[in-house]
Amino acid sequence: MTFGAESVSPRSVTVGDLLRENHPFFVPRYQRSYAWESQVSAFTDDIKDLLAGDPHETSHFFGGLVCIEHTDHTQPRPHKYEIVDGQQRLATIVLALGRIYRAGREVEAAAEEAGDEAAKNSARTLAEDTRESFLVWKKANVSAGTIEYPWRLSLSLADDGFFRGLLEGMASEPKRESHELLAAAEAYIDSALIAPALGRESLQQQVAELDRLRRAITSQSHVILIVCSDRERAYQLFSVLNDRGRSLEDADLLRSYTLEVLQEFPEHQERAAEIWDKILSSPSKEVSDFFLTYFPSTTGRRTSVPMFKDLRAEYFPSDSATSPGEADVVVDRITRFHDEQLLWEKLRKGGWPYADHPAVKAWHKDRLKRLVIALEHTLAMPLLLAAARCVDAKRFADLVYMLEIFAFRYKNVCNGHATAPGKLYYAVARATREKTEEGNAVNWSHLRSKLQELINKSASDEQFKASLQSRLRYDFGGAQRRNIRELLTILEEHGAWLNKGGHGNPKPDMMMVFDLNEVTIEHIYPQKPSSADFASDLHEVRHRIGNLTFFSPKDNSDAGNKSFVIKRDNYYCHSRVRMTNDLASLEQWTMAEYEKRMSNILKDACRVFRLP
Repeated sequence: MTFGAESVSPRSVTVGDLLRENHPFFVPRYQRSYAWESQVSAFTDDIKDLLAGDPHETSHFFGGLVCIEHTDHTQPRPHKYEIVDGQQRLATIVLALGRIYRAGREVEAAAEEAGDEAAKNSARTLAEDTRESFLVWKKANVSAGTIEYPWRLSLSLADDGFFRGLLEGMASEPKRESHELLAAAEAYIDSALIAPALGRESLQQQVAELDRLRRAITSQSHVILIVCSDRERAYQLFSVLNDRGRSLEDADLLRSYTLEVLQEFPEHQERAAEIWDKILSSPSKEVSDFFLTYFPSTTGRRTSVPMFKDLRAEYFPSDSATSPGEADVVVDRITRFHDEQLLWEKLRKGGWPYADHPAVKAWHKDRLKRLVIALEHTLAMPLLLAAARCVDAKRFADLVYMLEIFAFRYKNVCNGHATAPGKLYYAVARATREKTEEGNAVNWSHLRSKLQELINKSASDEQFKASLQSRLRYDFGGAQRRNIRELLTILEEHGAWLNKGGHGNPKPDMMMVFDLNEVTIEHIYPQKPSSADFASDLHEVRHRIGNLTFFSPKDNSDAGNKSFVIKRDNYYCHSRVRMTNDLASLEQWTMAEYEKRMSNILKDACRVFRLP
């Protein structure tokens, strides 16, 4: 990513120089609230490391601060800096300096009471210099004949009053989570940094320790200050920097942008901020994954990464809202984000998104969990999200089963490329939303025909059979074992239909619902046979699907590496699983039986794994 030199000015500065030279800093009223928790302990640990080292040789880098410079030459100080990234870090630093200021006042009062004039003067000098150099600045209005002392850092509207109360030692009761976090941060700073200094024996030593602490923060701590002259550059930088290891996502940018759009409508802005706080309360990766799903679900195309530009252009106006109606549209869109995020969170966990429906059984609901969790076919999530918003439960169930069959055959077994079905899913997702908005009925006939074309090209019967034999091996590990469970249990569900010849459309027994996490794969010829049971030909194929069956959760799975005859007489004959129970009719397990069973599985798989 490149940035024009005329619009971006990065430089390394000490924290002291940052606060002395580039004030005032402000967090816009629409920015997110204070959110540091465990990061505060990391901050104090870094400062303690500085205190333990040589002040002339040790330093610490506290990351970057991205700002937009605003200029108003009618003001006594024409430049001020809007913080785009770094408010958490800077607020914590200022909290620490504020606590040093108040600790200096505390030592000053103690020294006056003790009659220690030298300690009193030193403590007063420390406190006043800390306040004037780093916490407030002198704003003189000659024409009005007034002098004010504004704060060098102002937080968002929700936090600023409480933050100033902390700095002055007069904090009110916390009214929101961010207030509690600010208070907790100051308390941690007090116990980790201030208390050890105030624990020194003499008052003069206490002042010296506080001064040493102040120098560690202001002179030995550095940041990269990046000043941008335009908002677009600042947002681009914001999207790629890290805030103590937390990836700053496009949704944070979108939040800032939309609340800025609503700046002329405070009530709308407050409602939007509350909804954004709910959206962004999820882990940042999950929020990003949601928008990566939502965008193609509504537009029919993938978004670029970073996403901010695409999301802004697609869903929001390019200018600030100028009427309550325009502000309503912005808030409604953010509300839609949250509604769809809640739905997406349920879908990605395999949760059924509908109330009970007479035509939808537990078997249908299990298909969604298999598709998303077992087969990991998250490629279809944009389509599932659109369908869950737009169609009834029965039509959604039909879609899920069709996608399960396709995903297993095309992607998981035949390793078909994801590009073609991905584009198809996106297009159908958008079309589904558009048809619903227009009041038209939705069906999956077009999708089915296009998926069938992909199967014909990359997962024909011959390709499917070959891949089943070569890829579905137990010794290939976790993913293939999940595929084996999928194959065997679905064949089992269709057992009655297959026994009748497997004519017409596949008809599963919907009374059967197998929990794949509980299904135990059984090697008919054992994985580790005894020397008496060893057969070289079967040993070569022991991990292939022709030699595999399964026990249901209620069946006894203690058969282990026992011989076929023992397992036949003690386990297979009692199994509730048809394909396992059928093995009890065999005299022996030989290579001929294996080849026959393999052939039947391949034939049955081609019959069953057909698009409904």
